Amino acid sequence: MKKTLITAFAFFLIIAFSVPAAMAQTWTWSEPAPYTGPNRLVELAADPVTGSLYAIDDTGAIVTPTLGTPETTVVAAAGTVPPVIDIAVGAGGIVYVIGATVVGTWDPVTNGYDTTMTQPLIPSADAAGEFVSVAVGRDGMLYILYNGASVQYILTGTPPVIAEQAIIKFSPRTLNLSSKGNWVSVQIKLPGDLDENLIDFNSVRISEIAVDGFSSKLVEIYPAPGATWKVETNDAGELVLKVKFIRYNKKGGTALDDQSLTYQLQSILTGANKGKYPVTLTIEGMLTTGEWFAGTATFNANVTKKMK
Repeated sequence: MKKTLITAFAFFLIIAFSVPAAMAQTWTWSEPAPYTGPNRLVELAADPVTGSLYAIDDTGAIVTPTLGTPETTVVAAAGTVPPVIDIAVGAGGIVYVIGATVVGTWDPVTNGYDTTMTQPLIPSADAAGEFVSVAVGRDGMLYILYNGASVQYILTGTPPVIAEQAIIKFSPRTLNLSSKGNWVSVQIKLPGDLDENLIDFNSVRISEIAVDGFSSKLVEIYPAPGATWKVETNDAGELVLKVKFIRYNKKGGTALDDQSLTYQLQSILTGANKGKYPVTLTIEGMLTTGEWFAGTATFNANVTKKMK
């Protein structure tokens, strides 16, 4: 049975920055891909929403890195931190750092470094190179710029993902698309003994909407601005995270349309006749321990008149 924790928000932030177990997780690293652009890169940056990777080259220009065929003869990086070469902060407040030949994390509470996470793969034929820059992208992906003797490489790391699915409950069970209510509610229960207090609220999002008989749609819908959220015990005595998403864009204009569930469903259900349509939402998020979770919720979308 999970232990119920009544935690102030300030204390939650302290916990988020002091979870050394996050660093011992097993990461998956792709084979190093050589950068094929005309100028050498000096720094990486990644979009946490789209996953797009960008870089600054040695002329001061911003570029989208072009990559060649990944190397297949590789070895794992090894080394110590510090000295620190670069730093990037991921969702959940995890601080990633690189030394010249190792990737790790830094704990601002203890001022300690941890390099027990699975290390990147580097090309065996160019193993005397050094790390130059690190960036955190969508879903906690790590991107590291590696300088070989004559070739630069981009190293890509995928963080641990919880194999068991989170249990997601959606309310209301039937969503009337003609309704102009404020919010919909979601409850998230993590698998096993994982603690819902360790969910990074800012990482929680609806990532896909699928309607039976219609095509699915990838989205990025985050909890409603200003809506309350909390971890509490449900009727079964289990901890759940309760969050709210925008149901209908009451503020008008187009700024929040993409964040409105009704708007997204209407765009998917174009041409639908009157009736109820089964919907499956995929919801994802991150723990402050560096793990990602995912789960699905189902409900019915009620179309009251033929959609145009």
